[in-house]
Amino acid sequence: MPNIIAIILLVVLVCLVFVLVSRIKYKREQRKIKQAGNKGEAIFSNMIRSILRSDDVLLNNISLSVNSKEAEIDNLIINNNGIFIVEVKNYNGTLYGNADDYEWTKVKISPGGNAFSKKVKNPIKQMRRQIYVLSQYLKENNVRIWINGYAYFINNNSPVDDECVINDIAELDRIIHKQQDKLYDKKTIHKAIKLLS
Repeated sequence: MPNIIAIILLVVLVCLVFVLVSRIKYKREQRKIKQAGNKGEAIFSNMIRSILRSDDVLLNNISLSVNSKEAEIDNLIINNNGIFIVEVKNYNGTLYGNADDYEWTKVKISPGGNAFSKKVKNPIKQMRRQIYVLSQYLKENNVRIWINGYAYFINNNSPVDDECVINDIAELDRIIHKQQDKLYDKKTIHKAIKLLS
């Protein structure tokens, strides 16, 4: 009887060690993913700073909540042409999906030639949600400014060719500084900046 109890305890101990090791590996992988995303966002934020003019304002990592809808905005540029949201993704591998899909599939090939796939959020959908939440927030605070949204892929691997996908920083520069007939007054711009800072 003592041998059976010892065997059961050993099996339970092995299972606990397996669960613990699996959990540690999962947390490390999640940390690596977050670090890659943060690194990509930091790289792109520095690229944005290189094209800003004196009347442009860049805000990073804006968290908003309106009517129980939440959004976190990576990069938000405000100038007299309006507000520009840029969702940045640092996905490695090949992406598959359409502009209107809720999720895309990311496929990476290991050094050994094995393919691994994972579902990721569609950044275009994320950006559109951010526009909606931000527009509701501004309306609640009596600020009327047009919001434009874009997605930028650090590794230039977007699966869609869409007008909201930016391919390089020069394209963003042209977009945010394009001459427009309707410019927003400084009072409106300052109110928006104050609300979002």
